[in-house]
Amino acid sequence: MGRVTSVDMSVDLENVLGNKIKNMNSNKLLQIRSISESDFVIKGPWIGRVQRVVDRVIVMFDDGTKCEIITLEKDKLLPVTHNFLEDLQFPYYPGQRVKVKTSTAPKPTRWLCGTWKDNHDEGTVCAVDAGLVYVNWLASVPLGSNLNVNVPPCWQDAKNLTMLSCFSHTNWQLGDWCMLPVADQKEQMIQDASVGDVSNEHGMARGYKKRTLNSSVGELFIIDKIKTKVDVVWQNGEHTLGSDPHDLIPVNVINTHEFWPQQFVLEKGASDDPLKPSNQRWGVVLSMDAKEHTVKVQWRSNPTSEEDNLAGDMVMETVSAYELVEHPDYSYCFGDIVFKAQKQLGSQADKDNAKSVTDLNEEATLMNHKSLNNSYLSCIGTVTGFKDGDVEVKWASGLTTMVAPYEIFRIDKHEGSTANPVPYEADVEGLTQEMMEHGSPPSSQKGKDLLDCNGDGYNCEKHPGECSTFSLPRAAIELFSSIKASIFQILGVTSLSGAVSPVPTFEEGSESELVDKKDLDTCGPNTELHPAGKLQSSEDRTPHCEVIRIHERNDLPVSIEGSISDQLKQFDIIDNCSDHHFFGEGKGLLSLSQVKKDWVKKVQQEWNILEKNLPETIYVRAFEERMDLMRAAIVGASGTPYHDGLFFFDICFPPEYPSEPPMVHYNSGGLQLNPNLYESGKVCLSLLNTWTGTATEVWNPGGSTILQVLLSLQALVLNEKPYFNEAGYHQQIGRVEGERNSVSYNENAFLVTCKSMMYLLRKPPKHFEGLVEEHFRQRSKHILLTCKAYLDGAPIGCALGGEKGEHENQKGTSTGFKIMLAKLFPKLVEAFSDKRIDCSQFAEMQK
Repeated sequence: MGRVTSVDMSVDLENVLGNKIKNMNSNKLLQIRSISESDFVIKGPWIGRVQRVVDRVIVMFDDGTKCEIITLEKDKLLPVTHNFLEDLQFPYYPGQRVKVKTSTAPKPTRWLCGTWKDNHDEGTVCAVDAGLVYVNWLASVPLGSNLNVNVPPCWQDAKNLTMLSCFSHTNWQLGDWCMLPVADQKEQMIQDASVGDVSNEHGMARGYKKRTLNSSVGELFIIDKIKTKVDVVWQNGEHTLGSDPHDLIPVNVINTHEFWPQQFVLEKGASDDPLKPSNQRWGVVLSMDAKEHTVKVQWRSNPTSEEDNLAGDMVMETVSAYELVEHPDYSYCFGDIVFKAQKQLGSQADKDNAKSVTDLNEEATLMNHKSLNNSYLSCIGTVTGFKDGDVEVKWASGLTTMVAPYEIFRIDKHEGSTANPVPYEADVEGLTQEMMEHGSPPSSQKGKDLLDCNGDGYNCEKHPGECSTFSLPRAAIELFSSIKASIFQILGVTSLSGAVSPVPTFEEGSESELVDKKDLDTCGPNTELHPAGKLQSSEDRTPHCEVIRIHERNDLPVSIEGSISDQLKQFDIIDNCSDHHFFGEGKGLLSLSQVKKDWVKKVQQEWNILEKNLPETIYVRAFEERMDLMRAAIVGASGTPYHDGLFFFDICFPPEYPSEPPMVHYNSGGLQLNPNLYESGKVCLSLLNTWTGTATEVWNPGGSTILQVLLSLQALVLNEKPYFNEAGYHQQIGRVEGERNSVSYNENAFLVTCKSMMYLLRKPPKHFEGLVEEHFRQRSKHILLTCKAYLDGAPIGCALGGEKGEHENQKGTSTGFKIMLAKLFPKLVEAFSDKRIDCSQFAEMQK
């Protein structure tokens, strides 16, 4: 596979009279106005995205007089003729005949030549540019320790904004309008009468008068044809220049283990604890062998001084693609907006900003504004290339330089927005009038008035943190909010006997606390959590003592610690669940002294079903003190990349059960090994109503059971080809690209399963210590022999008794997989040996 690094575009142009220009380089094309919707603009330390543009139109009347009009309302300046090829984004363009409404012309108009006369009702547009611009401010450059920078008004005079353009020459499409400098028109214009006749036949020149315009007025063209050539860098490091795009096939889905030259990567290593990796290194990719999943990396280090930067050792090494991830802080792409912090610049900018806010003199304010804006143009730019481990950035000042990846920071183009944005319909006549009278932006006080648009005294200056993605990360705010909610929920629990103290869950200390965005995007809405307070209002209750007596009447088993046979029971009831995910967070919390009889009856029915019908590869523990909680351990099935692994799930019965499905949390240990099981513990399954499904696939209160959920997790989630579990990927089944990605996913899934084994041996769930140890005591030899078979080239899932039918056409494991497994193998042997499991026959392989 390859990645496009450069685009060269040439176009054929045609004007309304049929005149044609061929093979014009798109770099020479000009837009009708300098700023358009969706463009990025800069003002001072702030960068924003344009959402609306009000045109500034210069109209020349037949007697030579000129006026400038801000087109706040389009019915004040009406086109005399219409062209069926009009571009809706540009209602006005040079050469267009327009009618100016007499009653409104003087108010929004500034006369450049001559004065208003009664016959000035129709003229010709000789220039169009952006006048008023509505900007959604996204982020600001940090000013040293001061992160609270006042947000500019949303409505801005375009003259006070700097356009941040990047690859604009590649954005042209067929039918777009554009303009050319006059010099280029004279050199390359070709008169083609036949083309002119065709264009007249189609009405392109319909309604246009013969007129002689000033020579400085650029002529309007429409893009008639586009020819494109691209440069490509391939994964193996080779470059191809000037390729025809028609010879290339777009790749729609790229798996996470594909890397590209000049991409910045971070070493995962063989650690089973993702939050405590040992000596993580970062580097830049030089090349990749896509078939063998090996990557040639040049390792780097962040210099602590300038001397280190000049004389740093760069070690090259070929590693497995499975031990690398894209560097989260250096994940730059072409066109990314970046900034670099400059302390001296920030300090001076603070002073300038203070002056612009406090100085009431308009002239001084304008000078400070321009100084502030210009000072930041050299530290906000866009990524235009990569070379030798550095990033090429074109700054807003026009300069292009190479910088190290740790010297810049990426701005999310979609995250963050202006707090209390001004509606489009806001009254901006005052701003327009001031622009006309003084040719300058409004004072800072008027800017404040514009921001206070809700009428309730709220404005952006009072809440700068809401507008800046750099004042406090959104993820951090969510984390603090969740911690606060958990504390109050725990303190507010009064139904349990005795105090409830938060106990670390199974994955605490190793699992990320933050829920991945993908949880929300892929799985849809979560089932609502049920606080204990809802249960207090139920009328039909069963006393605690009666619940215990029900246990005795049904003669359900009681846990007896210490015996191997007890540890391997398929179903058991134990007395303590303090490390359960739903225990200390107030989620679905139940008081045994106040529960519905129907609810108790249904839960006991689930217990009976599990006790009698659990397969040998699923273990379940219920809790005597908390009937609403349950924990299950599922053994990975043979023939899958999860074979012999243990996977733990915490289950909670909500108060409305079975009307609502149970809540299930996967104890991931911070490792993601399946598209449906996230690092956060989120479980995507239609039976749990956390994913879409048909009527028979979703939870049925009258027929669905916990056993059905557990069997679905084992058979449908932890299956032979989990890659296709990802939303939309089932369409790739049977395709070469999809099957190749599936094999790569299986290799990584087995590697992560090995890490989860080591994690479980080191941190087994409470009351499951014996089960974990005995399971791996019985399966350790098979696991290690399977690893040996994989190192010898056996495909994932078909070694030592695995089903061969599905894998008979599959080639052996990749070199990158073998490199990573060879690093994991001795650690796995060590983890088994620490539990006094005999691994002596694998001593040689361990070396």
